[in-house]
Amino acid sequence: LEGSSVFSFAEASGVTPFFSRRIGLVGGEAVPIQAGARAIGRAGNSNIGFYQIRTGGNNVNTEDFTVARLKQNIWSESTIGFVYTRRATLDASEVPVRQTVGVDFDAGTSTFLGDKNLQFQAFFVWHDKNRIDEETSDWNRTARGIRLSYPNFPFSGHVSYRELGEGFRPAVGIAPRVGFRRLQPSADYTFLFPNSGLLRSYQIDVRYEHLVNMDFEPETIELRVSPIDIEFESGEEFSASVSRNYEGLDRPFDILRDGSIIIPAGDYNNWAFSVEAETASFRRVSVSAEFDREGFWSGYRNQYSSSLDLRPYPGINLSADWSRSDVNLEEGEFTTDLFRFNTNVDLTPWTSFTSILQYDTVSDLLGLFNRFRWIIQPGADLYLVHTWNWIQVDNRFSPLETQGSVKVSYTYRF
Repeated sequence: LEGSSVFSFAEASGVTPFFSRRIGLVGGEAVPIQAGARAIGRAGNSNIGFYQIRTGGNNVNTEDFTVARLKQNIWSESTIGFVYTRRATLDASEVPVRQTVGVDFDAGTSTFLGDKNLQFQAFFVWHDKNRIDEETSDWNRTARGIRLSYPNFPFSGHVSYRELGEGFRPAVGIAPRVGFRRLQPSADYTFLFPNSGLLRSYQIDVRYEHLVNMDFEPETIELRVSPIDIEFESGEEFSASVSRNYEGLDRPFDILRDGSIIIPAGDYNNWAFSVEAETASFRRVSVSAEFDREGFWSGYRNQYSSSLDLRPYPGINLSADWSRSDVNLEEGEFTTDLFRFNTNVDLTPWTSFTSILQYDTVSDLLGLFNRFRWIIQPGADLYLVHTWNWIQVDNRFSPLETQGSVKVSYTYRF
């Protein structure tokens, strides 16, 4: 993730022609990286990023990955960018060389109507066929969209429109949902209380999403209204929202991916309600809690989440998070839990230690991640990383994977 901002594409548009986890992973399994090179930097008004990596082994075909990114500053507050990716499988003649090309444009001004901000974004991405026998057209393998934002105070808003073709699946990117056209506007207004000793601000927020398939048939429609979003002078916050949602399923859905509960195809209309409260984040001990009650497919779901943050001394940050979903459907019931514990310790201004422990009751996986960082000098870093993974079988945790790595980073400026 170091330097990943250089490769970000059309921020806030939800399109990812380059996703770094596509390199070194196949079907969730790690693939050895044999060799690679990376260059990231800035020259004048240009931000440049480049990857060339070869992977292979563990009975997985050898592959070459190429990623190039150029983002050019133009005018006073605008940019235009280009991205190119290439994935070549060397040991499989039936897999073609897969290439992706994209362009994104961001025009902004802070002098609209005198002193207001206004932003316009546009993007377009195309890739060639992922299989030799693929029958998709060039247009169906594209993603395109525009976005207009008015990020100001006390009123702000935006409207965006995007389309992802049914065949849009970039070989080194990610597209969780394809084959849709989406219109999404939002607006919010903030009231200030400068003479109140209790209230600092009160915000009202409205968001709407209208998503249809390529034949303009509705798939997802949601209106969400947040009539209460209060920040107190003490730093505490409280919010509540209500929403109306429509989901259309054109095929059955295996919600747990084990065949136990199948959501049938059909139209689903549901209401949802949410409340959230949190204490001020600057306190040594801060907490937050959220409750959601929503119609969920053929039934309902109650979601509970809470977090606890501790800062006993400067440089020491501890947090614990818990989330539970109680799902009751006509087809069956189930409950899921997610637990996460984070530790961040700044040992000195130049050294730090991070630890993350996570467990969920769906995969029954327990993972522990530890990282030590030493800033040798500005631009030169040493990382020591060690991870453990266990899986729960018959109420016991069995070791699944252990991995350690060492990384040295050096930046040369000229």
